[in-house]
Amino acid sequence: MTKSVFIDYMDKMIGFPLWIKQTIFLNLSENLNKYMSNEFLDVEEGELFHVYKPSLSDLGQKELLTKESKFDESIYSFLNCCTKGMSLIEIAIEDSLSLEEVSKAFTFCKTSGFFSKEVPNLVSAIAGYIAGKYRTGEYFIRAGKMTIEQLDEVLNKQQEINASGKHVFIAELMVQMGFVRELDVKSIIFMKEEATKRFSLNPKDIPDIALEEEKYDLRVENTKLKEENEILKQKIDALLTFIKDHKED
Repeated sequence: MTKSVFIDYMDKMIGFPLWIKQTIFLNLSENLNKYMSNEFLDVEEGELFHVYKPSLSDLGQKELLTKESKFDESIYSFLNCCTKGMSLIEIAIEDSLSLEEVSKAFTFCKTSGFFSKEVPNLVSAIAGYIAGKYRTGEYFIRAGKMTIEQLDEVLNKQQEINASGKHVFIAELMVQMGFVRELDVKSIIFMKEEATKRFSLNPKDIPDIALEEEKYDLRVENTKLKEENEILKQKIDALLTFIKDHKED
């Protein structure tokens, strides 16, 4: 199977020297920690929405083959990418889509029964929130961070505050009442804002370190030759000394 542009890019980055990768990691970690809570940074790969790989059910494959329902072509393009084993981030980059557009297609296909396996709760919750299907409170319930009873408490409290002539956002109340952490709220809101952006990755922009590796190999080879020449020189000097000593005898 042909590699996607994104996977090719990642493979090249993995091939970077260790000291380059470590520097990139430290800079990215510092940046991400400003916006994301640990629950988003430490999440297992199977629960990270961007890298999730949907697989099609028989119904999904049939719809892709027949296009019987005459959906928008973007849906069939999404389904076709799924048959190639592509992750959601690969689909976004390959089709020049925003993560929000991918989330909408993903949520639609999930609701239509086009996926062959059950989608993890966190993946489903993030997709629904980014797609605009879930509000903040429902997202935290579906992600397993809050209970329905706790959300009811928040809504009742909001009604009391609104009745007094003041206004407060539900997300703000959830934090004040101790049901979720402020950084968790900021993380998901920031993710939704960023999901509207498109990311274009031109194959020409993929870093190629092959030339640098060849230079490195050449330097190593030159060093080996110098070492071998030095050893050979020492042997010759020793041989000449031996001949000279025995000649005098």
